[in-house]
Amino acid sequence: MKNIIRYIACGLSAFLMTACGDMYEIHEKYLEMGEETYLGAVQDLSAYSGFNRVKLEWYLNADPRISSCVITWEGNENPVVVPVPENRVIKDPISTIIDLPEGKYIFNMITRSDTGKESLVRTIAGEVYGSTYQASLSAQGINSISADLNGVTINWVPLEGCTGTTLTYTNNEGKEKIIKVDEGQTSTVIPDAVLKTSFKLISTFKPADDAFDDIPTLEKIMDFPAYYTISKEDWDAVHEQYVDADRTDWGISASTEEKVGENAGKYGLATYILDGDLASFWHSQWKGEGANPPLPHEIIIDMKSQQDILSIELARRQGNGDTKTVIFSIGESEEHWTELGQLNFPSEKATNAQTLLLPEPVKGRYIRALVTGSNNGVNASIAEIMFTTSKK
Repeated sequence: MKNIIRYIACGLSAFLMTACGDMYEIHEKYLEMGEETYLGAVQDLSAYSGFNRVKLEWYLNADPRISSCVITWEGNENPVVVPVPENRVIKDPISTIIDLPEGKYIFNMITRSDTGKESLVRTIAGEVYGSTYQASLSAQGINSISADLNGVTINWVPLEGCTGTTLTYTNNEGKEKIIKVDEGQTSTVIPDAVLKTSFKLISTFKPADDAFDDIPTLEKIMDFPAYYTISKEDWDAVHEQYVDADRTDWGISASTEEKVGENAGKYGLATYILDGDLASFWHSQWKGEGANPPLPHEIIIDMKSQQDILSIELARRQGNGDTKTVIFSIGESEEHWTELGQLNFPSEKATNAQTLLLPEPVKGRYIRALVTGSNNGVNASIAEIMFTTSKK
């Protein structure tokens, strides 16, 4: 028994001596290198997304041996080496921007000395946005666009994430102009826009909170209005500069009219639209068989001969806000029409007249007024439709 115990003790001692020797060999090279083995590693490494690029930012301690920072990532054969200035300010961050295809990346970074010593690795994930993300974006929408004597007014649709919009157009002097629409801006007035010409929109979006680039949308082409919409007050101020059309002997017909219900037939007929009396009016049928026909209601004016038309003024029935939307067209016959524009009225009764002014006269014999919208079911009424042919 004593021999067995002595044998086990000797074997255990030999094993421990061998194990200690192996551990010493593992650490021996680091012990020989002493405290000079590792350089100071990068600190607070951050990645910021960009458009076809990424920005890396980090801090370094005061280790004077650091001469460069080396960045690698999967699939990259050429590491990015960022020199470290000798006179750098320790508290200031170091950064670099790397151009990359769209995708997600894991970046590895070490510091390196002139003698080849290296630090421990620091790792950060980053994302690069590109054409795929860009194609998913749309330029800021337009809620409404209209022109009056003060210029073109655009009312913008609020768009989450949109940081701004650039509008490019050619003004009335033939010069290209650029308007910056700030984030949150609800409307833009362009005093020198040219009707019926195109403009370009590009909006920018911030794809993430940590992004350092705003991503531009693809270019969107739109058109300025083809006509001016002028309030009664503004039209009254300039009306004398235009030549009124003589509506004598013009003919008129309507797809619907109220023949008996308005003051026993005194009002309601289509002919009252051309009688020059704002107190009389046409009204869609609301009484008897066939009452309340669906929209649209069609009114056709026969000017008896070809006329130049420069403006169309529509006055709604006094004290009534039923009529909402009227689309005007012109034609050489009652079968073929060219749309001129439309007037839109609110439900409140104060706005009772508007004028559609064209940039230049248009020729035709027939005018069609198509009532497509009502503020009161299908009911509509019009006091007068008046025209000018030219400017004096």
